[in-house]
Amino acid sequence: MSVFDNQMFARALQKHDKTRVALRKSACGAVMIDGLPFSFSVESDGAANRKGVMFVIAGEAVENGSLKIDMIDVNFPEKGGRTRSIKRKPELYEKKEGGHVLRLWMPEIDIPECDDPMSFSGVPRTEQLLASANSHQMIFRFTPHFSGDDTEIMINVYPHVNPLDGSCTEWVTVTSDKEFFEHGGLKKLMGRKKR
Repeated sequence: MSVFDNQMFARALQKHDKTRVALRKSACGAVMIDGLPFSFSVESDGAANRKGVMFVIAGEAVENGSLKIDMIDVNFPEKGGRTRSIKRKPELYEKKEGGHVLRLWMPEIDIPECDDPMSFSGVPRTEQLLASANSHQMIFRFTPHFSGDDTEIMINVYPHVNPLDGSCTEWVTVTSDKEFFEHGGLKKLMGRKKR
C-alpha cells in the first residue's frame, strides 16, 4: 500500500469521529522571502469549536533571532457569512522543554464545522463547495524579516482544544535572497521535496 493510500485510510478513520476538531491546509506560499508578503491559510476539517486557534512558527531561524515578524494580519469567518480581520504582534514564547517559538493565540476565532465532511482529499469538488471553503478560511498574512542562510521553518496552526491530532503543519523555506527563484530557488525547492 502506498503512502497516499495510508494517508487516505487514516483520514477516513479521523473523519468517522464526528466530534474531532481539526484544521487542514487551504493554501501556503512556496517560500518565505525577506521583506516580501507571505500567506498561509487553513480551514476546518472536523467539528465546530469556539475555543480559539493558535498560530506558531518554529525552527532554528526563530531560535537564533534571524527571523522576525512584526505583525500578523488574520482574516477569519464570523457567523452570518461575514469576515473579520485582526492585526497582532506574535510573541516570542519560551517552550517548557527549552527554546523559543513565535506564536499568536487568537481566542476570538471560532472554528466552523467542516463544510465537506465526506471529502478525504481536502479539495472542494464543486463550485459551491469551493466558494463555501473560501468563506470559511482563516488566512494569516505577514511580512518576514530574515537575515542568514536559507533554512526551513515550521508553520503550525491548531485548535486550542486539539493541538496534537487537529493541527495543520507545513515546512517552508525561508531566505534572505529577494531573487530566490531567479537564482535557482525552484530547483532547490524541488530537490528538497524529492528527498
